[in-house]
Amino acid sequence: MIFILKSTGIKVAIEDHHIKKMRNLIKTAGINETGGIILGSYTDSATATVSEIMDPPEDSRAGRYWFERGIKGLKSILTAAWNKNQYYLGEWHYHPNGTVEPSYQDYQQMSKISKSEKYYCPEPIMIIIAGNFQDYKLGVYISDRNLNKTFKLEQFTKDAK
Repeated sequence: MIFILKSTGIKVAIEDHHIKKMRNLIKTAGINETGGIILGSYTDSATATVSEIMDPPEDSRAGRYWFERGIKGLKSILTAAWNKNQYYLGEWHYHPNGTVEPSYQDYQQMSKISKSEKYYCPEPIMIIIAGNFQDYKLGVYISDRNLNKTFKLEQFTKDAK
């Protein structure tokens, strides 16, 4: 699947097997939120290609309406990814039986990531999967630290030029 921000032409490409992995992870999470980081690369100046949807780190904490992604093991994962020209692209998480719209906390997290020198990611991507593992929707967002705003991308079709 490809998602696009029509106003800028920015695209995010995510293959079906990555969506399947998120579905498997949300099945395991049940009624609790879950999430992790997104790794990938930039195939050109306007396309981010997802190469990996990571499981939640083992020190992550979750509840019915909240998720705090842990950090255990991420430094070595990110270093190994960097050595393969793969980068931290952003975060994914699950809204059980909810909507794909970011919460206030989601917006705050993306703004913080975009401004943090630790992430090296001025335009982080957020993928929200909502519903359940059988009946779900995806929302893809990108934050821009210069504009201090988050934008929703649309699913790309041949008509979405």
